[in-house]
Amino acid sequence: MLEVGIIGGAGYTAGELIRLLLNHPKTTINFVYSTSNAGNKIHKVHQDLIGSTEISFTNILIQKLMCYFYV
Repeated sequence: MLEVGIIGGAGYTAGELIRLLLNHPKTTINFVYSTSNAGNKIHKVHQDLIGSTEISFTNILIQKLMCYFYV
């Protein structure tokens, strides 16, 4: 399973990427970063994703990224 995070998740291209990754059998989206939409559900911005995910945008990038590196 490939775990992914998306930085800059509010635009049209990010919405399409999210849709593709949600439907891919070997990926899991761990976070979607957006400072302007932090705390909002993804489907509030990308309305075509209603019912596909309950993931919320985050603006806490450092903590999310640090869990992927051995320090």
